[in-house]
Amino acid sequence: MDIVAVTNRPVFQRQKMHLGITAVTVVAAGMSAGTFAQEVEYRAEELVITATRLPRTIENIAGTVSAISSETIEHEMVDDLDDIARYQPGITLDTASRGGNLGFRIRGIGGNRVLTVIDGIRSSDVYAAGPSAYGKDSFEVDNLKSIEIVRGPASVLYGADAMGGAVLLNSKDPSGYTDNKNGSYFKLRSSMADADAQYKAGFTGAFQKNELGAVFEYTHREFEEQDVNGRGSLNPQDGESDALLLKSVWDINENQSLTFVVDHFTQNIDTVLASELGASVRSSIGRDETVRKGLGLDYNWNGKFTLADELQLSLKYQQNDALQNTVQERTSFSFIDPRDPSTYSGADAIRNTDFEFNQETLALNLNLWKNLDIVNTSHSIAYGLNFDETQTERPRNRCETVQTSGESTCQISAYPFAPSENFPNKTFPDSNTKRFGVYFQDEITIANTGLTLIPGYRYDRYEMQPEFDGLLDASELIENFGGFRVSEVEEGTSSLSLGAIYDLSDKISVFSQYAEGYRPPNFDEANQAFVNLGFGYATIPNAQLKAESSKGIEFGIRANLDNAFMSLVAFRNKYDNFIESAFVDTQGGISLFQDQNIGSVKISGVEAVSNWYLSDEWELRTSLAYIKGDNESANVPLDSVDPLTGIVGLRYDDSGQNWGGELIVTAADKKDRVSSANVTTAGSYATTDLIAYYRLSDSATIRFGAFNLFDEEYARWTNLSGLPVTNTNAIQNSFQPGSNFRLGFSYEL
Repeated sequence: MDIVAVTNRPVFQRQKMHLGITAVTVVAAGMSAGTFAQEVEYRAEELVITATRLPRTIENIAGTVSAISSETIEHEMVDDLDDIARYQPGITLDTASRGGNLGFRIRGIGGNRVLTVIDGIRSSDVYAAGPSAYGKDSFEVDNLKSIEIVRGPASVLYGADAMGGAVLLNSKDPSGYTDNKNGSYFKLRSSMADADAQYKAGFTGAFQKNELGAVFEYTHREFEEQDVNGRGSLNPQDGESDALLLKSVWDINENQSLTFVVDHFTQNIDTVLASELGASVRSSIGRDETVRKGLGLDYNWNGKFTLADELQLSLKYQQNDALQNTVQERTSFSFIDPRDPSTYSGADAIRNTDFEFNQETLALNLNLWKNLDIVNTSHSIAYGLNFDETQTERPRNRCETVQTSGESTCQISAYPFAPSENFPNKTFPDSNTKRFGVYFQDEITIANTGLTLIPGYRYDRYEMQPEFDGLLDASELIENFGGFRVSEVEEGTSSLSLGAIYDLSDKISVFSQYAEGYRPPNFDEANQAFVNLGFGYATIPNAQLKAESSKGIEFGIRANLDNAFMSLVAFRNKYDNFIESAFVDTQGGISLFQDQNIGSVKISGVEAVSNWYLSDEWELRTSLAYIKGDNESANVPLDSVDPLTGIVGLRYDDSGQNWGGELIVTAADKKDRVSSANVTTAGSYATTDLIAYYRLSDSATIRFGAFNLFDEEYARWTNLSGLPVTNTNAIQNSFQPGSNFRLGFSYEL
């Protein structure tokens, strides 16, 4: 369903723009109280988004995009990216018990098949490492101006890895506070949430002086593990994060501007890993640190010359470093002396483990726009080129020290007399990845016909070069299981899209789009080399992997009436050469696994949305998503697809916008269409949330949220999908908090 978060109160007027540029659509799905001092009234479907490379409204786009504004983030009391998906049927966030939020899942497709972009540069990849995976937790939502989620294949505009969709995170800028007028703005904000004992405080400062403007955002938060409603309980945690955003804009003249951005995020989490305790492990403490640093420089030119009316050139740098440190008191079998039977039972030792996942990216983007009138057609053209280079590494180190003697080793045995795993090592080689793409898209409006056609084309070149340094397969074990060959990946491909919008009248239009996506094998899929003798398995590289691809088609109808907006969309996406881990052989008692192209996946569904403006004070919104997915190669259902989900929200804002609130009911059907009888299913549930605000004065606002009012015991399918029915602990720990509350306060100067 097309979904858009509304930034302000509606007025019953209609603006028609025949400008759209790409195959994506924005539709309404939420209201926000907004920043009162800056209130500008318009309807939900008139919200302008930029995921199309040009500002467009719903009526001028073919396809589906969800847009969430900073006002909606504030209104819904959003704490992290997981909250973004809370009221967006068909969109969820994958998580890991220690790795946190891993990334968005769009219409059943997630992981690295969905591209996440922050201010024009791709974010770090998702690295799947079981409960200790690495993902997308290095963002502060308070720094975001908007979040735009392209549903379905989006490679024409955003390139490789957008085969399942794209998530665009846009940071705040000075004009949002000063409206490009001389002056200053300052805001203090704080909040608390009892579901994870979170306390958050921060401030926003902005100023404009003639041609120079700047905004400064800082947020500090402290939190614990999330509550679980039911018999489960998560490992105890204590965490804190600090986020800083500094953005300055220099308007060189009326046609040129220069933007400089500094973005810094740090997060530290201490976890008592009670789930790891057992006969051999007496205590286990995790200390995780995530650091993201970003720099950006954007040059914008707005004028007219032969090749373009507008030009944007940007240079971006981003560094993501993630460290997971674990210290255990345990029984060690790394010090056994075959000549001394008294050592066979192991020694009391301290195990210190450092696992890292680090990425560094440099990106250069050139985007151009041109408007042309040719005969009876108007053309809005977007084209450009994108280049980025990413260095990825996965260092691993583990050593054990006997508590009584102080003897130490980094050659670790999983059990008595087991061959040792030698540290330091790497599960895949350091890899240098280069992506280059050129794209072109033309929105063609045919005069006096009501028809707009939107063809698009992109060519991508992908190169992944491994750097072998001897730490890969440091124990020289994989060679004993058939050998392997670390290989580079070089390939190029083209992607196409074609959208169409036809106005049946000035209030009703139909649209359709065909879009392609593409994702080549990454650093670990092609070259992962890892042996776990303790559990008897190994992962071997695959030099024959092919790129994944997708093809999607959508049809929809929209009605923009005097007091309502409605949209209905049907879609079908086909994914080929899906990459998944598969069992390939057994050698020497070791099970060998390898990432392989398993075949095709098909996902289809229907999404619907409506916004009813009952009066100047009341609004009713509804949204619904039904999605069905199948692994056609294995002829089984796709577990990653969410069940039928619907949302109904009733909102009130008094005429002076001094107070208001929204009552929201979310309902999900049972999930019993799964890939086998060995994986868990889920029951249906319905939750009720109440969000309210009260304006204490012209400067002060208090917000209150009561979530899961009736204390429903439920688990979202994204947290359950794929879990074995026998893993009762993981299932119980997947349940959401019971009734919980959030309180927020802000003061503007």
